[in-house]
Amino acid sequence: MLNTYLQNLRLENYRNFQTLALESSNNPIILIGENGIGKTNVLEAISLLFPGRGIRAAKLEDIGKSGEKSWSIAAKLQSKVGIAELRTTFNANTGKRYIEFNGAKIPNSELSMLSSILWLTPQMEGIFLAASSDRRKFLDRIVFTFYHEHATKVSKYEYYMHERAKILQQESINSSWLQIIENKMAELSVVIATNRTNVLAYLQSAIDELDSEFPKAILAIEGIELQIDSTNIVELVQQQLESRRNQDRLSGRTTFGTHRSDLIVKHKIKNIPAQFCSTGEQKAMLITIMLAQVISIIKITSTAPILLLDEVFVHLDSIRKQYLINFLVTVQLQIWITATDLDGIEELANYAELVNLDILASVN
Repeated sequence: MLNTYLQNLRLENYRNFQTLALESSNNPIILIGENGIGKTNVLEAISLLFPGRGIRAAKLEDIGKSGEKSWSIAAKLQSKVGIAELRTTFNANTGKRYIEFNGAKIPNSELSMLSSILWLTPQMEGIFLAASSDRRKFLDRIVFTFYHEHATKVSKYEYYMHERAKILQQESINSSWLQIIENKMAELSVVIATNRTNVLAYLQSAIDELDSEFPKAILAIEGIELQIDSTNIVELVQQQLESRRNQDRLSGRTTFGTHRSDLIVKHKIKNIPAQFCSTGEQKAMLITIMLAQVISIIKITSTAPILLLDEVFVHLDSIRKQYLINFLVTVQLQIWITATDLDGIEELANYAELVNLDILASVN
């Protein structure tokens, strides 16, 4: 198994940190500190080394330290392709973010070629009650960790979808160009939908095999993924897009496609949708999905991901807490964990590197 892990991390003008430098190894790392000291900010910075907008989905201009015009994250990463020197910077004057890999600029979507970064935060515990777009993005982040090209495919699909929408608003529509765009959307839809259904199958298999204290979940997806086995799926998508042109022109949005799919999660024993479960059960099922993702990534890709856990032990009963600690100790990957103290996780702390942000923040 190939381990990916951060060897060091440096933040400049990032959130509440003027500067912060951390050294790390391929072990669990527990970030200790009072609320508001910046523990989640560190996890967010790490998450920005993976495609997307990080664990908070924050606007880039809101991330910098108050009064500063730019911020940066630099990291040395043991990646899938060897040692990677990563740096991402944002300048408020230009409004642009740049990403460099070993000195060469790369797009955000290519970060998944270097490592897999998973996270679980308290904000995610409401995912089952959120909009379908949030669950779809949640699923796509999981898919990124299995298919590194998935991020690029989704980005291209969204580009063509916006181009199609602009053409539909023109007085004189170029039908031939519109047909080319819809064909590209259809082809990308099949790849995106296939990736999603494959990954859901991986996760479901892992969940079914888990001997866990956390509730099992049944995973499904509603959308064109249900027709993915059709022999003429590309033509079906093209026909739908063509037949909805007038409807989409009037509504100003694309009413059919992979951008409208929804992740469906059920409590297996109770056979009820996750949104109707208690908040504790919803958190427990999220942890189940996370465990299944870790197991599946290692099994299928032979590569260990980096795991970010923000206050994950809060409100867990002693049995589930102990199970999770045993799993994290056994799985042997780099895990970044936030906690206000070590109460209840002393056993995990014996295997971890402790970083006291109260002390570091006072120095910086």
